[in-house]
Amino acid sequence: MAPLSLVRYRPVGVLLTIAGFLCLWAASCEGLINVYRIILPGHTLPDGSYPYPANFRGVNAVFGIVSACMLTVGAAMVFLAKEPDEYFYKVRLESIQFAVFVQFLVGLIAFAYFYFTPGYQMENTFQAILGLACGAFLVAYPVRYYTGIHFKADQD
Repeated sequence: MAPLSLVRYRPVGVLLTIAGFLCLWAASCEGLINVYRIILPGHTLPDGSYPYPANFRGVNAVFGIVSACMLTVGAAMVFLAKEPDEYFYKVRLESIQFAVFVQFLVGLIAFAYFYFTPGYQMENTFQAILGLACGAFLVAYPVRYYTGIHFKADQD
């Protein structure tokens, strides 16, 4: 029996990560988004507003939690895929360290922005801060990884 190749999970992980990030972004737009407006767009009131069902907050909370789980599982599938060479493992480690630093920095800046800007309530902006920080990680990791592979490989 051939060993299980983790390389084949990388494209699925990328798709799960992108879908999770987009869903988390949608869940954090102006607080909670009315998921029913997406699922049943024809049930709007004559003035264009949409009635909020009784279980509105529960459905939106589940939507946010599922999207965060999709983001986490997808990122794990990308990061745990096998690499063809020891050099790539080193570049991956450096990229993850760099991305975690960028994620922390962006999360701290976003928290400071929302905390010191009048008119924002921290209860409503936590998902936005989490989405920005996760998005920064997802952007910083591939940028650092591929620049590390292409530019450092030319120098060696």
